[in-house]
Amino acid sequence: KLIMLSSSMTAITGILIPMLVCTAAFSPTPFARRVPTCCSSSDDNNELIPPVSRRDFFDGSLMTAALLTLTPTKSLATVISSSANKAGTLDALTMEEAEQRFRAGRESVAYLLKNYNEICEGGGDNVRRYLGTVGTTSGLFGIQKAMKTLADKADDIVEYTELATEIEKTIQQADGSSYMAIFTVTSTSGVPPEKYFKDAKIEIERCAKDMDELAAMVGLQL
Repeated sequence: KLIMLSSSMTAITGILIPMLVCTAAFSPTPFARRVPTCCSSSDDNNELIPPVSRRDFFDGSLMTAALLTLTPTKSLATVISSSANKAGTLDALTMEEAEQRFRAGRESVAYLLKNYNEICEGGGDNVRRYLGTVGTTSGLFGIQKAMKTLADKADDIVEYTELATEIEKTIQQADGSSYMAIFTVTSTSGVPPEKYFKDAKIEIERCAKDMDELAAMVGLQL
């Protein structure tokens, strides 16, 4: 991969730099022009913009070419990196995979609620890990994709979409509260982390309820 990337950069450099050099060499000599200031039509109030020399233009062109070749580009492999459950890829889930993913997400929610106090002792990020917003080990990771596939089985797509949106919202709200619990210990607000953990738990309980309703809507046995 490094060899291919290096070859690509070399090829781009070989094309860009000659083009920019030619542009600089054959561009007409810049000329000074007057631009009115303060909306005045008087020549006395006009400012003279100094001309740009060919050499300055040439140097700027070379600098642009160098920056283009040195700026790293995001690899497509990072966006569509393979995963055993395909939750973090661009690949669409099959209906069977979506059902398995949704069940795994509901199991993660159940485990989180059952062991909530113990999990909270590990800090806000530990709660977020079970929410699927930190790391990729939670069954809730990639739950949006699973719900998108399951939508094909919904009789009322509007009601289904609203419920799926509520599930995502509860996860986001619980994640936000858990995140705040991390910093409140060192802040001067005086708010204890338990307050944020309590708020997060309320959202997680709502998530569990909404997920049960969505499963029933598409005939999914949990």
